[in-house]
Amino acid sequence: MEYIIDSSFHEVRLDRFLRKKYENTPLTEIFKGIRTGKIKVNGKKSKENYRLKEGDIVKVLIAGGETVTKDFIKISPQDMNILKNGIVYEDEKVVIFNKEANVVMHKGSGHEYGLSELFKSYYKTDEFNFVNRIDKSTSGLVIGAKSLAVTRELAEEVREGKTDKKYYILVDGIITKKEFTLKTYLKKEETKVIELDSYEDGAKESISYFKVLKIGKRKTILEGKLETGRTHQLRVQLSNLGHPIVGDGKYGKGGKNMFLFSYYCEIPKYKIKIELPLPEEFLKTLD
Repeated sequence: MEYIIDSSFHEVRLDRFLRKKYENTPLTEIFKGIRTGKIKVNGKKSKENYRLKEGDIVKVLIAGGETVTKDFIKISPQDMNILKNGIVYEDEKVVIFNKEANVVMHKGSGHEYGLSELFKSYYKTDEFNFVNRIDKSTSGLVIGAKSLAVTRELAEEVREGKTDKKYYILVDGIITKKEFTLKTYLKKEETKVIELDSYEDGAKESISYFKVLKIGKRKTILEGKLETGRTHQLRVQLSNLGHPIVGDGKYGKGGKNMFLFSYYCEIPKYKIKIELPLPEEFLKTLD
């Protein structure tokens, strides 16, 4: 097999490229092929950590083990409406999608497919990826990349804290502080995440910032902003504060919907800024 490297794999390590193209070949065999010259770049032996350049030619003299091309799922009219109605921004690189509550991001856990599989079929490419995730019960903005090159670029922006996301949150109880910060440690334990006051092995520092937006008789609407993006971070911290998110079935009293909405997304590198209004359901439930 011979591959001409395009922009999708520019600056990707040779071994990672081969792992994607040869999922059914043992990694030891891939490394052996590189070492013995059965895998060459531009006609020459290379190292497994060589970063490919656009236009490079990779020749593989290993029989079998190629990744099987998967058929895209068939999108039903109902799912097509969900996709088209949920796209709030799109260009040649990025799509910003407004996810409804109780829609899964990826297949698994009893779901044959999720938004990721639907968008791969919608754009007819396996290169589509979401660069951030929100829980099934959380609603709001998620960022999708249409190519592997954009996925890597956006993932780095997210990792380095160069993107901005904010949430509307409806919690039980009255919070009178105008602004407050929660800085704790979160640790995964079986099916839940627990909060710790100090570090222990396996825990990760978690920092969240909050502003009070509206106060009702028994509930409060907050704006939440993450400095760190840990699993269930806002849900666990607010629950342990004594103000669980309304509708949270894991860390609160439960309900039909969880009132955690990702309403703001900013990607300065791409000059993208999306802000959605406070859902009316928040105000109705507050009152």
